[in-house]
Amino acid sequence: MRISHCQRRGASIHICNLPIYLDSTVILCSVDTVLVTYEASMTVPSRSLSKGMARIVAELELRQPTLVTVEELTELAQEVGLRTPAKVLAARLRATGWLLPTAQRGVYEFAPGSHAGPYGHGDPFIDLRASLRTGHQPITVALQSALWLHGLAERAPDRHEVAVPAGTTVSDAIRDRMRVVRFSPRLPPADVERLPVHQPPTILVHLATKPGDIRGWHTFAEALPELVSRSSAEDLNRELHQRPSAARARLAYLLSGVAPQIADQLQPTRPPTVTWFGASRTTRRFDKRFNIADDLLPFDPRTISEAA
Repeated sequence: MRISHCQRRGASIHICNLPIYLDSTVILCSVDTVLVTYEASMTVPSRSLSKGMARIVAELELRQPTLVTVEELTELAQEVGLRTPAKVLAARLRATGWLLPTAQRGVYEFAPGSHAGPYGHGDPFIDLRASLRTGHQPITVALQSALWLHGLAERAPDRHEVAVPAGTTVSDAIRDRMRVVRFSPRLPPADVERLPVHQPPTILVHLATKPGDIRGWHTFAEALPELVSRSSAEDLNRELHQRPSAARARLAYLLSGVAPQIADQLQPTRPPTVTWFGASRTTRRFDKRFNIADDLLPFDPRTISEAA
């Protein structure tokens, strides 16, 4: 009998007559039954594979993808000589715990042998990654989640935040798992951990353009000096392009303590009309320089130390 074998990250699959250990899992192969059974040690769930399915899993173990699409399963089946339709393969691999469902139809998370059971990668963005694989939804990581991925916040938000342009349809699955806000960036997103993430200038302009979107203002106050140090006046102006004049005034006020020179560049003269920072119309503080009536911020941005 021909032996199929794969070896990577401690995972090993053989189709033969010998017991093979895969981390805490042992594979028993039988030529008579052509069945590969994963007998878990202790409380590890068992996972079984037919001979044909074992070929697919062997290839997946070699490649170690986090996500697998139906189209990729079709290609794998052709490579290993299987004629089974990809949707059938996906259903069987799901039933045996090798593929896990995601929020995106036709995209699955691969649970390799090194996980010793039908367990995912623990990636909080797995459903977003699955959605992005289809290329249909222009979703970008935003606000506190963007801070966290940029290393500007110690904690991730309780619910990760993503932004989509106004009028974009978002799947119910993404809405159920993440907080979705409407915002269209002018600058291209940064690539952080293979995810599209708002750049620091975009984050700052988002704060000033749609302050009602923000949760946890103190987190942003702590990150302001670093956000400013990673943002040029040129990029801030690009991000402010064709936005309401109120956004420019709010941003200048927000940066007036941490970056007074940039604030003056953004808003050289006092705006002719009052701009509200918040919606309650109960003034907490008033800034004469930028003509801002602030009824929202739980801190005075003018008192934040200038960025080093």
